[in-house]
Amino acid sequence: MNETRRSLIKGMLTGGTLLAFGIPTVTQAVSLSQTFSGSTRNCQLLLGNTPLDEAFAKGAQTACTHYSSYRQGTLPTFKLEDELLTNPLRIVDLLMQSSNMRWIAIMDHGSAAIFTEMVRNFEGRLLSLGSHSSSSGTDASFPMRHMWTTATPVYSAGRLLASLLTQSQHDFFIVENFLGQAVVDSAMKDSSLAGFSSYRLTEQPATHLHCAGVSPLEASQLIGWRASEDWKSVLSQRDESSIDLDQAATGTTIEHLRFDNWIEATGYAVVATALGIGANQDSCSSRAFVYRSGHRYPDNHGLSGKHFVSFVIDV
Repeated sequence: MNETRRSLIKGMLTGGTLLAFGIPTVTQAVSLSQTFSGSTRNCQLLLGNTPLDEAFAKGAQTACTHYSSYRQGTLPTFKLEDELLTNPLRIVDLLMQSSNMRWIAIMDHGSAAIFTEMVRNFEGRLLSLGSHSSSSGTDASFPMRHMWTTATPVYSAGRLLASLLTQSQHDFFIVENFLGQAVVDSAMKDSSLAGFSSYRLTEQPATHLHCAGVSPLEASQLIGWRASEDWKSVLSQRDESSIDLDQAATGTTIEHLRFDNWIEATGYAVVATALGIGANQDSCSSRAFVYRSGHRYPDNHGLSGKHFVSFVIDV
């Protein structure tokens, strides 16, 4: 089985976990400004004892540093080590003490499945669940792949991550599926990411595709979407009131942020979204970003062939 197909299957499996939880009630009939409550919650970073914890945590703490209104300044961190499998009662105690807590986590796929089931038993709200991977070898069509299932577009980190990853000039795709529609403030409008062309399906206007260096037809085939030539450009809908995600909500330009690798960039995007940075979102049910630079680079600091799960949970 090739890497792209394996990634798509993992994305569908992790999506099933969110479906089991149901759409979190916190996301229903709530405006964008009301829903972004991360900065007023007790947020903590949960590291699941993966080889990528350090890089993800570095990006996560960078997000806190650049979000000046986050009152804690740094993100408190809890390390699971091997306790999830060897001492599940400690995890139960942790959850019992996590009232009004927003957990932002990184785990391997197996640990994530166990932990989210525990959270489900505590009636926690799983806001987003992402499967992230990179492939090794020069023949890989997309070295970086991100598959998200998210409660609503409000909790989406895809657009922000796409803005960060284009700077590395590595090819990637990001696919997001939303279980519910957010009530988008009237001031929020679609804005095309710099360098991307934006499209909607004529027969399914809630399906959005953003492409760079690849046609919409080829992009939809590469990510496993039904091939269609009925993509309608939405570039004309962009105007001066749109918010460009080359600039974060704090006024710090994204292009001034440099990350050592894609794991750090992913950590930044996940935490930034959980805290309320970069709130410009499309109102859609599915969205994808497909980027092909035309360049070929060697292994990214030894982080090819890596994969992990990220999620944001309110307890």
